Amino acid sequence: MHTLRSYLPWQNFNEFFVSIVYFVQGSAGITAIASALILREEMGLDFYQIGLIGVAGTLPWSIKPVFGLLTDLVPIGMFRRKPYLHIGPLMGFLGYLGIALYGNTFEGFFLCLIFANLGLSLTDVATDGFVVEESNDENVTRIQGLTQVSIRVAAFMTSFFSGLLIYAEILTPHQMYLLAAGFPLITFAASFYIREQSVEDWALLEPKTEDSMTLETTYEHYKTKKTDLQVFTPGYIMALIVIFVLIVTNLVFGQQLDDVIQGVIPGFSRTYFTVTIWLLFFVWMAGYFGKLVKLKLTTSMIFIAILFILLWRFNPGTGASMFFFVKDTLGIDEKTLGFMDTVAQIGSLLGVFLAVKIFDKIPLRTLLTMTVIVASAFGLTSFAVTRPEIGELLGNTALIGWAGMIIASPVYFFDSLFQYLIAGQEYVGAWAAVYQLSAMEKFLYAKSIVDELVFMIAYIPLLKLAVLICPKRAEATNYAIIASIMNIGLALSAWTSGFLYNTFMGWYHPGVDVSTVQVDVIELLIWVNVITSLFCLFVIPFLKTDRFHKE
Repeated sequence: MHTLRSYLPWQNFNEFFVSIVYFVQGSAGITAIASALILREEMGLDFYQIGLIGVAGTLPWSIKPVFGLLTDLVPIGMFRRKPYLHIGPLMGFLGYLGIALYGNTFEGFFLCLIFANLGLSLTDVATDGFVVEESNDENVTRIQGLTQVSIRVAAFMTSFFSGLLIYAEILTPHQMYLLAAGFPLITFAASFYIREQSVEDWALLEPKTEDSMTLETTYEHYKTKKTDLQVFTPGYIMALIVIFVLIVTNLVFGQQLDDVIQGVIPGFSRTYFTVTIWLLFFVWMAGYFGKLVKLKLTTSMIFIAILFILLWRFNPGTGASMFFFVKDTLGIDEKTLGFMDTVAQIGSLLGVFLAVKIFDKIPLRTLLTMTVIVASAFGLTSFAVTRPEIGELLGNTALIGWAGMIIASPVYFFDSLFQYLIAGQEYVGAWAAVYQLSAMEKFLYAKSIVDELVFMIAYIPLLKLAVLICPKRAEATNYAIIASIMNIGLALSAWTSGFLYNTFMGWYHPGVDVSTVQVDVIELLIWVNVITSLFCLFVIPFLKTDRFHKE
């Protein structure tokens, strides 16, 4: 006899809470178009500065090891995870609220975004502890699929309104951040109902059951935790926090900092200072891995896996320049751009389904190789956007043209309904609306759904790899370091994209304002994206995935 629970994607409230957390993460897309408009059209930032804002959105996620250590080894009161799940969402709320009220300068926007993402990152790490504890070889793909479905459903819902509310002048770009601030409060409210085993002593973390994936006795477990805390000293953790603060200070107050450095150490430029900070960061990371190996909290193969993950995520591309090329040069309005993001989430959901139900049967290393090659090759389709005659030609074909209209029709149905019920306008049938789409718009709708479909088929195996290389006993700590590597790759990609745009502008268009959109520079960045996407293939021959379970 099947119970209602057997038909639900989650098996208990903790899994349901995980869905809520990732739903809130996915809802961040509500600000995607608002952010671009604030930074470019209200503040007048160039693409390098916009890239730095992109770094602010990912950099806090690179210090997840600190949060992992806290949630694994430093309980607050009687719990390891729950208190942090109260604190993190409140930080996210305050950060977004700060952008809505005070995000009118580069510095204000950057610092508020950093603070919001610190809160979201803390929430994510504490939740990941539950995810990894609940995961095993039988259910890991289901749970990872559940998290990604939660993110994509939220992204589907919020991306629909991301451009529509601005285009219809219902909310201003800054007010969109006020709306976004409400989502972390959902996590905050739900965090009071999660179930977690309490700890009687902050250094004595008992295994839950005899089959909790550890054979340690209570006394052995106690000794292990004491050793953990002796190795990961407060000073060692504080060192990473100091490095993080130096990185943020360098990004936000770079020019002022350069003047100070030149006054103290003549000839020591900001470039040397930047390199020094990042070298310290990687030295800290190397020491961190050394400590994990010493404590037998990680495996030798994790180093190869993490190198693969870093290279997989480091693929600088066109960044914000492509967005404004499509908006300003091709004339696609904010509402349509938001709808394209909405359609892309349908591709994500399809990608999750295919990854979980079909591609999961393929050996992991083979699947990683296939997806990297296909994703990189598909990146070449961006040339059909920068060269509109190709995109229009494709959009006029029966296959792509009709596919684009069919894909877009549900979105325009809800748009027509929204305009009729909320704005009081005349109802227009969905098919009549999509029939008026230009050939380029049809192509872009079709491309957006396939883009996300391909990405998600590649991303789910990467998440599976990340979970499987996590030894038990310090789940949040190990998963945090792996996720941090992913976000370091993203942060470096965002920074490199903006840096390369300005550099190429100086080479090919000297004397021209670097904030202008130049199609030849965008096409160079497309090639950079395609080529760097293939770098991780050099690591795959050394990736022995069959050793994870043995170690």
